[in-house]
Amino acid sequence: MRRDYIDTMKADGFGEFLTACEAIRNCKFVIAEHKISGLLKAIADNKRLYSMFGAALYGFDYKLAFTEAIGNGVFLLPSEPKKAIALVFRILLDIDEGKMSLQNFLEAYFYSVSVNESYARFCLEVIAPFETYCRTMFSQSDGMPELAEIVADSAKAYDNVNGKFRANLKSDALNCLATLVEIADSVITGAIDRAEFKACINGLTRAIGSDDYDGIISAFLGVKYAVAYFFRSSRSVLEIYKKLEYDIKHLAD
Repeated sequence: MRRDYIDTMKADGFGEFLTACEAIRNCKFVIAEHKISGLLKAIADNKRLYSMFGAALYGFDYKLAFTEAIGNGVFLLPSEPKKAIALVFRILLDIDEGKMSLQNFLEAYFYSVSVNESYARFCLEVIAPFETYCRTMFSQSDGMPELAEIVADSAKAYDNVNGKFRANLKSDALNCLATLVEIADSVITGAIDRAEFKACINGLTRAIGSDDYDGIISAFLGVKYAVAYFFRSSRSVLEIYKKLEYDIKHLAD
């Protein structure tokens, strides 16, 4: 995301975050990932919330904390609220980024007779206490020196947190585009048609490489219609396109 995005973030307010938590707890599994994205957006759009999570994540060892949480074959939140907040946030982020399958996570640590019952357990044992801990930490945030430091340098912190994520998005998007070119070379028989398709791909590749946010959106629209025209019935190309669409959406935010 762009550094100037920090200037548009809301300065205060907790209602949207609580509403997003409630939406996660009350929905069915089938739309859970969409609700998780909504919760992360509520955090990213609020300066005070974003900084609060930055304070919770400062010095946090995600790999170690996750290993400890599943040490006995079941998932147990850390007893320390700040550590629990950081762990749940990172898990939700991994789910949203596609690094962790929510269904696999539920089946491994919250197994029940149905996926909806597993999800209900997850909400009861993870999301509900996470929300409670966040309420407490948010109410105390004015007196946290480390939070004040993060707020004072929020633009820099925002770049540091998102830099690696953006790099991964760019790499994945470029890999998707390279794969589409390979497929076009073997599937699109007409030389002119193939050249037109690859021109669309090359335009998006250049925009991504130069971090041209407006250019990314414009070029992606060309790729979108080109894929629909040449590969409308190809399931494999559609899967690649969905990954590319996810990358572009977050790159252009």
